[in-house]
Amino acid sequence: METWLIIISSLCIPAILKALFNLLFPSRKPTHNLPPSPFTWPIIGNLLWLRKSFADLEPILRDLYSKFGPIANITSRPDIFISDRFLIHQALIQNGAVFADRPPALITRRIVSSNLHTINTAVYGPTWRLLRRNLTVEIFNHSRVKSYSHVRKLVLQILKKKLSLKSGEAVLVVNYLRYAMFCLLVHMCFGDKLDESQIKKIEDAQRCMLLNLEAFNILNFWPKVTKILFYKKWKYLLQIRKNHEDLFIPLITAKKKVKQENLSKVKEDKEIKDGEEHIVSYVDTLLDLQLHEEEET
Repeated sequence: METWLIIISSLCIPAILKALFNLLFPSRKPTHNLPPSPFTWPIIGNLLWLRKSFADLEPILRDLYSKFGPIANITSRPDIFISDRFLIHQALIQNGAVFADRPPALITRRIVSSNLHTINTAVYGPTWRLLRRNLTVEIFNHSRVKSYSHVRKLVLQILKKKLSLKSGEAVLVVNYLRYAMFCLLVHMCFGDKLDESQIKKIEDAQRCMLLNLEAFNILNFWPKVTKILFYKKWKYLLQIRKNHEDLFIPLITAKKKVKQENLSKVKEDKEIKDGEEHIVSYVDTLLDLQLHEEEET
């Protein structure tokens, strides 16, 4: 125990001294002209987020707007929020290219997003534009949505089956509706060949990740140190990520195999049977993409 205390102290003391020096003797030329924000302690950061989570963001913002005006920075990253519609128009329309990108990604976000290669995490650039265009053109267009009518009927049958099992009992319908919508999204992503056991595994994996995301936030604070102090939490995060890969990669591989087989049949002028493939899934569209090389920010 004493050895660990010595190691941790040797890591923390220089950083604390540097932070205190910066606090007592701040640079006269700040690198950023940021909006006002709550006081940030050296090393620790903003104490506000030690007591509250981002689930309390709305009341926190109302309090900050009353203190600082229509624009406020809530963390040291920074994370800037604006309440005035004219300032929002100026930032997002008149200066859209300047503010188009996301804040630098935290390390846990990189882990769970395949190093920012998802549409909701990719940096503003060729990869994000490619993913956005693919989702808009291939999935959200009218003809593609119409082609999912078979899946919607399938999901409706699942919903009716689930509700019929509770005949005569009080039912919280919202839970069954959520499950039905989840089934619909899974079929849109991976096709209509998944059975309910596979969907249940995907649901469990996604729920496990979402329920633990907030608990993993502490790992973003000095990752080199937290990998020692919270090595069990780091191990759990990496295990959850591995579980996702073990679950999704076989599904993606299977879709790739079916796609190649169908292409081969087309080249050989063979007829594809009606039962072999019903819809073009989101994974199918991603398999055709060629990502651009771009510098990470």
